[in-house]
Amino acid sequence: MRLFSFGKKKQGEGFEFAINDTYAVKDSGSMVVTGKLNQGRFAPGTLAVCLDREGNPLFRCRIEGIEQGTQMVKIASADSQGDYGAHYGVRLGGVSRRHVPEDGFLVSETPELLEALEEKEAAAPVPARSAEREENSRILVVDPEKFHKGVPHEEEQENVGPLGKEREEELALFIQGEAVDKEKLEPLTIQETIFLLCRLQQENREAEDPNYREKGQAIYETILKKLREAPALYLTLDEGSSLPLITGSTVDVYSSRELAQRAVEFYGKQYRHLFVKELPEGKTDLPGRIHLFYWLYYLGMERILVDNGSYQLVVRRQDLMPEAAEKAAKSQVPVINPGLRFTMAAYLEEARWHVSYPEREENLKKKKDRMDVALLGAQFLVPMKYEGGNLKRGENRIDMSGSQSMHFPRVENNRGQYFIPLFTDWPEFRRGYRRDEWAAVVLDLKGALRMADKDGLVVNPLTENLILGQEEIRGLKEKQALADSVRRH
Repeated sequence: MRLFSFGKKKQGEGFEFAINDTYAVKDSGSMVVTGKLNQGRFAPGTLAVCLDREGNPLFRCRIEGIEQGTQMVKIASADSQGDYGAHYGVRLGGVSRRHVPEDGFLVSETPELLEALEEKEAAAPVPARSAEREENSRILVVDPEKFHKGVPHEEEQENVGPLGKEREEELALFIQGEAVDKEKLEPLTIQETIFLLCRLQQENREAEDPNYREKGQAIYETILKKLREAPALYLTLDEGSSLPLITGSTVDVYSSRELAQRAVEFYGKQYRHLFVKELPEGKTDLPGRIHLFYWLYYLGMERILVDNGSYQLVVRRQDLMPEAAEKAAKSQVPVINPGLRFTMAAYLEEARWHVSYPEREENLKKKKDRMDVALLGAQFLVPMKYEGGNLKRGENRIDMSGSQSMHFPRVENNRGQYFIPLFTDWPEFRRGYRRDEWAAVVLDLKGALRMADKDGLVVNPLTENLILGQEEIRGLKEKQALADSVRRH
């Protein structure tokens, strides 16, 4: 039964890219589909749905890059002129060449297409599982939120990935039989272990394995253990935000410097300015020297894409460090804003990305609106020195019965403008102010706006450095007044 008919349903304001050929990209986890853009336009980072020639949805994918001739371009448009017209090569990451249909299409996501894909996923056969395993298991191997569809690595005519065909076939023996021996997985690298999980999923699609779930669980738990105990992991940080690059809803973490550097070079072709940051185990220079996965909790980055561009896997940050929220809650003054920090990073990475494309202003506005909503609901730490009387730290209060005063610092930019610093959490606070010298007042944005007066505000000045000048403050006050009015009525 046809799930969706492309011929019967137009894409509206979306795009339609007709595929005529596919190519593997050497030394990469990407592949390129070539063809003609019949309708609309898209830029790198756009999510798409692949349809077969009958118009049935097959899978979702992300457009990682656009080529025309031998040049990388910022945007593909159906009304493009010149030697190539609307013909492009489109890089897709995490997609196996064997799964892309001949004469298929890439089209914009629509609610109908996503619903059809969900129905298709739900209709796929799933091995039976006991109630006890369901209750105790942290993950379901078939969950598409955690595992990429297809084999996410380079493939040539014989489906050869970065490890080489000989090594792949050696590793494939590990998943034969009724169970996976976890002891044999111990010496493997993170890349090799992720390959095993991808290979297991591929083989299960071709011929259902009754022990698929148990094998996948064992491999997945081994990957988590390897990530927790890795001698070093690598991040690609965006120079615009000083934070890990967000791709969609995931953040990239790499098991080797080589893979991270390859990603920097790839994104550099899209005019993204990234740099690699090494995080040795137990020796990080992150705020408060906290663990990488603890830091990602503060940043609201809960979905981690491991080794993007090679054998790759999406894992939950919570599976790697589930106690992070509990530790943060035990702080003397528990102020955390993971939702705000995620929206700030997404907005700043877009705002400080030096490109131009037709949808840019619309995308910026959407991301700024989401950030403003988070700002209005946040609480901040404001540095304060208390002079006179007793500062009762343990009771989170101060004694103002005598002649006491509070001093709040201001920071100055190179234009002579002053800003009151606001911090989203204690790790950020400790970047600039020693807790043995400075206390902190907890304020919501409304209180911070009142305090600002003629000064501006700056959120996390040593990281995101989000400047809220008088114009931004007026806009936030208007949104705050509107929100208060709605609540009253």
